[in-house]
Amino acid sequence: MKSCVIFDFDGVIANTETLHLGAYNHAFKILEARVGRNIQITPQQYFSRYIMYGTTEGFGHMLHDAGVAISEDLIQALCEEKDRVIDVHLDELSAPLPGVVRLLEHLKQRRIPCGICSGARRAEITRLLVVFGLLERFSVIVSIEDVRRGKPDPEGYSLAFEKLWELSGAEAEKKHSLVIEDTAGGAAAAHGAGLRVLGVAEGGDLAGVSKWADYSVIDLSHLDMEEFDRWLGTTK
Repeated sequence: MKSCVIFDFDGVIANTETLHLGAYNHAFKILEARVGRNIQITPQQYFSRYIMYGTTEGFGHMLHDAGVAISEDLIQALCEEKDRVIDVHLDELSAPLPGVVRLLEHLKQRRIPCGICSGARRAEITRLLVVFGLLERFSVIVSIEDVRRGKPDPEGYSLAFEKLWELSGAEAEKKHSLVIEDTAGGAAAAHGAGLRVLGVAEGGDLAGVSKWADYSVIDLSHLDMEEFDRWLGTTK
């Protein structure tokens, strides 16, 4: 099999982006005295500017943009508070985003290996995949702990493809493979790794994602499977 498919996680498989935004703002509120000022990230700011980043890089950019002096201790404290909120609320999600299960079943029938490349923590990813009953569908998971540089750097997608390439017996080819992304920065990272991109817009920025995507749909429930097979060059 020459194809493989690599999924982003937040906003592609799991509807977690609003949860992440709330957790960022909660951490800023709890640690306002240490931050030195009130910071509240709006949905427009989050989805247009910060959505692509892992938590550490996200806080770094938010503090910099707010004119706050950045220290490793402050970012660590903010990350710990945000992670605590995420861990409390993850179980509120009981199902993946629309179209995910149908696509994974389609790929399973065609024996196309699947992986995940995400700026989320591995514990978050695996916990939700277990809840969704999808953990066994992914041969490779690359999380924020596995890379030195998060998206939009291509390191994560390059690593995910390399792992899938090894598992496929060196048969997977980038020109026949695909990344599914919901952010412009993530799509840019995939392109930087030499991979094609299917863009989705759970966060609402279809135009932004489409700038980097080879193909785009509103969400995976709108994906035409025959067209998808043509993109990959695969049949049942």
